[in-house]
Parts: sequence; C-alpha cells; structure tokens
Amino acid sequence: MIQDLIKVENCVIVDGVEDWKQAIHLALEPLVKDGCCTDEYEQAVLKMTEDYGPYYVLTDHMALIHASSEAGVSKTQMACTILRNPVRFTEEKDKVLCLVALCAVDHSSHMDGIVAVSSIFGDEEKEQKILGSTSPQEIYDLFIENAEM
Repeated sequence: MIQDLIKVENCVIVDGVEDWKQAIHLALEPLVKDGCCTDEYEQAVLKMTEDYGPYYVLTDHMALIHASSEAGVSKTQMACTILRNPVRFTEEKDKVLCLVALCAVDHSSHMDGIVAVSSIFGDEEKEQKILGSTSPQEIYDLFIENAEM
C-alpha cells in the first residue's frame, strides 16, 4: 500500500540546491535518516550518475533517484523533495524541480509508488499541483490520491 511507502516527514520543500550532487544527497537524506538505506546507496547513485549520466531524470521536471537494492537497502520507502529553483543535471536536463527518492528491497514492493509517480507526472495539471505544493502534507496527499489508477 502507498501509505507504507511514503511518509509526510519524507516530503520536503526547499528553495534550491547548489548542484546535482547536493540534490541527490538532499533527496535521499530522509531515507538514510530513517534507516531505509545507508550512505552506500547514495554513493551508488552518485557513481552510476558519473558512469551513465542522470538516468533517473524521467521528465523535464522530475527525477526518480534510485539505484540497485544491493547497495545498502533495508526497507522499501520513498521521499519527495520539491525545489523552488530547478537543479541542472546536464545542459539538456536543467529544469528538475521534483526529486522522488526510492529505495526498494525487491522488484515489486514499490509498485504503488511508481503508479503514483506515473499518474502525477503523466498529467500536466497534477504535475503543476505537486510542483506548486505549499506543505509536506499536500505532497503526501497527492501521492496517496494517485496510487491507484
């Protein structure tokens, strides 16, 4: 269930970040603090980004920050960080305003979260709603409302 995948306290709104590395750190910070993954997971995302580029930037405004479950994951969980000022991952991917962090222990336990992400970012009105969120509760509620299609 989506309620098991995301918590209000894992939803954050900030003005911005210095660069893509800080964006990754900020996005994963709630999951590391909660013990869902370790710093090893963050290092895996950074290494894969350096090796393959920002494979997780899925739309103009959203990045789904993730790596392999073997990289220090102990619990399936999501976090969402909204940036008021976009972060640049590459010259072409310079408008990211939403960082959805995901760590999963297997290949299926996070599917409700993926459905919610797809529903939100596959609909321009819903996308604008989450990008304009004014509170963590509002972000959380959007994920809960969009977990079932």
